[in-house]
Amino acid sequence: MSVKLVVINKLSPARIAALESAVPGAVVEAYPSVAEALPHLADADAVAMWGFQDAEPVLAAAPRLRWVHSLSDGVEKLLTPSMMERPVVLTNSHGVHDKSVSEHTMALLLGWFHRLPEAVRNQDAHAWKRPKGDILQKKKLLLAGFGGIGRAVAEKARVFGMHVIAVKRSRTDELFADEVYSTEDIMTALPSADVVVAALPATPETDNFFDADKFAAMKEGALFINIARASVVDEAALIAALRSGHLAGAALDVFSQEPLPADHPFWDMKNVIMTPHTASMTPDFWDRLLELLRENFIAWSLGQPMMNVIDKKKGY
Repeated sequence: MSVKLVVINKLSPARIAALESAVPGAVVEAYPSVAEALPHLADADAVAMWGFQDAEPVLAAAPRLRWVHSLSDGVEKLLTPSMMERPVVLTNSHGVHDKSVSEHTMALLLGWFHRLPEAVRNQDAHAWKRPKGDILQKKKLLLAGFGGIGRAVAEKARVFGMHVIAVKRSRTDELFADEVYSTEDIMTALPSADVVVAALPATPETDNFFDADKFAAMKEGALFINIARASVVDEAALIAALRSGHLAGAALDVFSQEPLPADHPFWDMKNVIMTPHTASMTPDFWDRLLELLRENFIAWSLGQPMMNVIDKKKGY
C-alpha cells in the first residue's frame, strides 16, 4: 500500500520527486500554506510542517495521520491537545541548524564587541569616527540551553578564548564548557556573565523564561542574545532593561511578532542588533533540511528507528 506525505511549504518538482523516489510507491505533495493543504489531507499518512504552525487543523483534517515532522527545531505549535492524545510520531529538524545558527551567533557577538553597527552608521553618514571596540578573549559567555546549537556556539566561543558557562536541565560534564549549572541555579550564574545567549527550546516551562528578575540578575553592561524562540523572552522586560542602561545591548534574531511591526521600539534602539529570523538561512539550508526528512521518511516507511523523535510530554 502506498503512503502519502504532504509537505506544507513550497517545493520544486525535483525535490518532490527526490522524496517520492526514496520510498517506492510513495505520493508526495507540497502546498504553500496550511489552508491550501487542508483539502488534501484526508488520505495523508505523514505531514512535514513548521513548528510555529498550528497543528490542530491539520490533525483534524487528517484522520490517517501517523507521523508529523517539524521542519524547524522548535515544535511549540505542534504540541496541541490532539497531538498529545493521538499516537502520532513527532520528529524535528534538530542538528540541521547547528552550524549556521552558531556562526550567526558568533557574527552577532563579534559585531557587537567590535562595534560594527556603529561603524556602518558612521559610514552611511560619511563620518570618520573610531568606535571603541573590545575583544572576546576572557569574556564570560553563558549559554542558557546546551543542546546541539548551544554546544556548537560553545565550541566556537572557546576558539576565541571565551570562558563558557553552560546552563542545562541537569549538570553533566561538557567538553566545551568551563562551568555547568542546572537551569534551577541560573540566578547564581547570571551575575558573572558578560554575554547571555538564549538557546532554550520553546516549551511551557521556558515561556518568558528571561523575565525582569533574570535581566536584573545579569551583570550591568551585559549583552543579551536570543537565537532560540521569542517565547522564551519577556520582550517588555527586555526593553525596560535596555532603556534603563542595565543591559548594554541585545542582539536578536527572533521576535514575538514577525515581521516586526514598524512601530516596535526595537527599530530605533541603537543598542539593539536585529536580524529578521535568518540565522539558519544559508544557501544549502533546504538541501540539509530535506535530506533529514528523506532519511526519516525511509526509516518510517520501513518501521525502523527514526532520528529526532520528540518526547511530546517534555516538548523536545
